Amino acid sequence: MKKFQTILAAVLCAAVLGGCSTKRQYFEPTDVQNKKTSETRLPSSIATASLNGAVLKNGMVITKSGLLAPEIKLPKGSTLLNYGDGKFISSDLNGNLVVENSSNEILFQRSFDQAVVSAALEGDKLAALTASNVIYLIDIATNEVLLEFESSNVYAQDSRVAAPLFMSSLVIFPTLDGKIMIVDKSQGRILRDVIVSSEQFFNNVISLNVVNDTMIAATGKRIVSINPEKTVYFNGEIKDVVINGEHVYILLKDGKIVLSDLNLKKIKDAYFKFAIFSSATVYNGSLYIMEKTGYLIKTDLALDNAKIYELSDEVESQIFAGAKEFYYDDYSLELK
Repeated sequence: MKKFQTILAAVLCAAVLGGCSTKRQYFEPTDVQNKKTSETRLPSSIATASLNGAVLKNGMVITKSGLLAPEIKLPKGSTLLNYGDGKFISSDLNGNLVVENSSNEILFQRSFDQAVVSAALEGDKLAALTASNVIYLIDIATNEVLLEFESSNVYAQDSRVAAPLFMSSLVIFPTLDGKIMIVDKSQGRILRDVIVSSEQFFNNVISLNVVNDTMIAATGKRIVSINPEKTVYFNGEIKDVVINGEHVYILLKDGKIVLSDLNLKKIKDAYFKFAIFSSATVYNGSLYIMEKTGYLIKTDLALDNAKIYELSDEVESQIFAGAKEFYYDDYSLELK
């Protein structure tokens, strides 16, 4: 028995020492461009970010179109969930949601039991999703709740949460348990649900788009493409999804980028060994990718002719991708 305990202790010790001696692998490109990136200091560092906007620590707001005028500010602790038609949707960790205009005039406010993690507005209809995985459809003109529905319990979620989509007579809600809820906009009635993936943890929908007659939704483990003719899936460790016209760029956690059509049929892939993708966008005929350890990757839309630029430092905060800039830490990076 004593001999067995000695052997077991030796095995455990070796395992621990082996784990401790494992060297972390980093993205170390050898063909970095000499040209410097166009990084500019922001007035303050990023406090909160969503897929549709960011708020600086001084309250200033960044939307897809860029950093807004300094007189437009959101309260401390707010997250900008969405912006459109001159209206801002923001929330805080206590569940307070506010819709206001660029004059900081409050158009609607409501307190929820949990923080609101994504939202969208069309006319007087507000679609929202809370951290407790409850979807709401609210008429903000009358404060009438047209729909309140709680999906499955969630135990952990990714910080990226897609926003609901309004489409003619429908509202498409992403959930935190890997589903899509299709709702009748006028009646607030759920017409159908679609399961994207069924993982127990970190299974929220991180990307939701409709292109022509095709809906594409993704979690961190699976992408689904649905059109009137067929439904197809792509499985993988998914970091981000970028859709540009008829093409889908799938960024994987192992440093691979897969280019596919809208039916998720692979056209080509490219591999950046050990790269940790943080965010990506298409601008002016190129795909741009922020790499967490401090690089900007630029390729053409066919994933050829990659060029890599070194940033001033590693990316430590959340990243927001604007239409032609990345925002991170206390920097903006203009894409050219």
